[in-house]
Amino acid sequence: MTHPTTSHPHAAQAFRRFFGELRETYLERETLFTQIELALLCREHVLVVGPPGTAKSAIASAVLGRILDETTGGPSLFAKQIAESTVQTDLIGPVDFKVLTETGRTEYITDDGILGSVHAFLDEVFDGRDMLLRSILNVLHERELKHGRRVTSGRTECAIMTSNRYLSEVLSRSPELLLAFADRLSFINFVPKSFARRASRAAMLHRFMHGSRPEFRAVLTLQQLDLLQEAVEKVNVSSQVLEGVELLADGLERSLSAQVSKLPDYVPTKYFSQRSVVKALWALKAAVVRDQIYQHPDRQLEATIEDLDSLRWFFLLGGPPAAEAEALLKVAVDPRERAQLEIVRLEQKTFDETLAKVRNELVSGVEREASALSAGEDVSASEALARSFQPGLASITAQRLLVKLVPGPRHRDNRAPLLGAARGLITAVEQRLARGMTSQGEPGAAAAPNTPEGRGGLQLLTSFKDTLELSRSVPELRSYFSSLCEASARLLEQMLEMIALSAEGVEFEDGLKIEGLVALADNLEEEISQVSALSGLLAEGAPAAMERLRVADVAVRRRVVASMRRRAAAAFQAPRPAGKRDPFEALSTDSRRLTQLEKSLNALDPSQPGLKQELLQPLGLAYAKQVLSTTPFDRIEQYARAAQMVAENLRQEGLAPDAVITECREIIEQRLVEHARTLAREVTSPPPAPTAVINGDAYTFYRNSFSVRAPDGELAALLGLDNQLAFARPQTAASFLSEGVRQAVAQAELVFAHTRIKYLRSWLTQLLTALMPELESLKGKTEAERTFERLVRSRFPLLALKEGELVRLRGVLGTLGAMQGELGEAARKLGLQLRGIDEDFGRFSKRVLEMRSTL
Repeated sequence: MTHPTTSHPHAAQAFRRFFGELRETYLERETLFTQIELALLCREHVLVVGPPGTAKSAIASAVLGRILDETTGGPSLFAKQIAESTVQTDLIGPVDFKVLTETGRTEYITDDGILGSVHAFLDEVFDGRDMLLRSILNVLHERELKHGRRVTSGRTECAIMTSNRYLSEVLSRSPELLLAFADRLSFINFVPKSFARRASRAAMLHRFMHGSRPEFRAVLTLQQLDLLQEAVEKVNVSSQVLEGVELLADGLERSLSAQVSKLPDYVPTKYFSQRSVVKALWALKAAVVRDQIYQHPDRQLEATIEDLDSLRWFFLLGGPPAAEAEALLKVAVDPRERAQLEIVRLEQKTFDETLAKVRNELVSGVEREASALSAGEDVSASEALARSFQPGLASITAQRLLVKLVPGPRHRDNRAPLLGAARGLITAVEQRLARGMTSQGEPGAAAAPNTPEGRGGLQLLTSFKDTLELSRSVPELRSYFSSLCEASARLLEQMLEMIALSAEGVEFEDGLKIEGLVALADNLEEEISQVSALSGLLAEGAPAAMERLRVADVAVRRRVVASMRRRAAAAFQAPRPAGKRDPFEALSTDSRRLTQLEKSLNALDPSQPGLKQELLQPLGLAYAKQVLSTTPFDRIEQYARAAQMVAENLRQEGLAPDAVITECREIIEQRLVEHARTLAREVTSPPPAPTAVINGDAYTFYRNSFSVRAPDGELAALLGLDNQLAFARPQTAASFLSEGVRQAVAQAELVFAHTRIKYLRSWLTQLLTALMPELESLKGKTEAERTFERLVRSRFPLLALKEGELVRLRGVLGTLGAMQGELGEAARKLGLQLRGIDEDFGRFSKRVLEMRSTL
């Protein structure tokens, strides 16, 4: 083991002389100098508090101002007295205005700030604003400055901060600020107002009475300090001492927290966290080097249980020793001074009691740890696995041993039985691997007889994986790792082949449903993924085998998916019994099943997509044909809604409706042509009887025989349906529906319109024949009223005017007349006839109204 006094005698000697001079000059400051020494050695920071006139600033300057850089001959020191007006740039450096003006980013010239020096002295630190102090604490702790996207690392190793305030004052002002200091600073010291020994005060007065000033000749350089810091990094801390550090930290936290309930104004000096435990470890290593420098130059750089006592300087508020604290308490008048000394005494007493308990616990640490580890359980499990291999037990044992061996027991004696159990486990796994794939479950295992391990072998794979991880992670077991990898690779290749064969065997199982295929695909994917995960561990121990497994993995996934696709296709292509289920419900059910299956197959092999589209397309076509060929309708708009519903449902299930609707075009046109034939059936249109013309019976006949059955707007509805199905229109066609369907519907509508116009003309002619003589021979008001009443009673005005029958017919003929050819020409001729009816009725009714008003 390296000794600093042997390797770097000049550095150790310079360190002793440097602080020896300081101790001779500044009396009764032993604890403070010890904490500063430790802070310099482990690159941490110190906070010094106490009333004015206690040489805090003088000591900080005398220490940091005289540690010189051999390259420059001067100290690497940033010094600043903090005030309420101090701003961030005063401490971290000025803003780089060149960067600000060129880029708009705010960056700092940190070489001119605290990060540009190895050491820092911040005087009256608690006079600054809270937010400033918190930000500076973070900079000192992290040794870097984050400004925007840039992070600048600093040189700062040790900072000494001083304040004339008592900690009680800081606590009352800002408890959070004191907590931040306690968490980020390793050492906190209180310098009392008075001397505990009269001789110390007398020596001080004698020195100044004769006008003598401190003369420091000893020199300590940064380079010498670097050598000693390197020695700190080399200090070894055994598991037992690490346990002692943890026990001491936990015990102190409990004991000091208990004091808080008794003393409401008390706050423990140290904030106990994971960060503080890590810092305590470095303080302990620094204490080992310091002890070697001062007391035991021949000791090895290894921490012992006795060194735990030095952690009082880290965990506690530094101050006078117990005897001197008692003497100072007798003469202290200021209540703040007394409170601070009480904290020093309380924490020292608590530390001594806690350390004594820790030492007692460490004596029985081996037995206590052995009891907690329960290595006997693992040994018994390994022996049981040697008799009958059980994958579940092997996996649990491997995981348990990994947790216990990495990082491992604190005491070496407790490692041996665990390693013995681990070697027994590895032997059992090696024997199992040597047997390869078995056709039946392991003797004595819970699996049912004749259960192939290629199916349901997840526990087996997991046991191999956990054992490989154990042998790879534990140094003493690394020698087994390569052979385990090779044996595992051979078995994994067999497993992959059996997985592929099990999938191919599904093609011979006629009773297997789609739900069963989904579950099987998920299980196979999980098994193959487990094999892949296990093969990933083989990269380090058997790289060639891993490459073979990678190729086999890809091939097996393709074989499995191909087999499952063929089996699914056979299941869907098989004839199905006719049922009473809703067609869309049946399609939705099939779609959901295929979606699940395709998702499972894609997880196995994404290179073979499209199963759902391939198998659902015929089902979607069958659904569309069934709906479009059986849906009853009286009007084309009803059939259009059915077609729209089919297209939307197909989209909802992930099918492209254009191909399906195109296949159904013949059915759609056939249904529309049949509908047109129904509309075109000849409707008898006998001329109304003379009495029916006047008494309203002609109107009743028209409404019951024509208006109810009138196919008005069917051609417009047909054109709307054609536009609706335009997505399925062939690229070379002008429309989806053929011209023949249009002609059939238009012809039917035209025939019906002709029949109605013929009836209306006959009705109006007879009506005018009966009423016109009366109109010509009117002589008085009474006769005019009688003619008007007969016209109204005929209800022709009601039909033509209020009900708008003539307007409706005009609209129908307008749509028909827009067509080309003979049909359009016929519609336009009918339009002329309809206009004649409208004009004749208009002239007659106008004359009746005029005669009625003038007579």
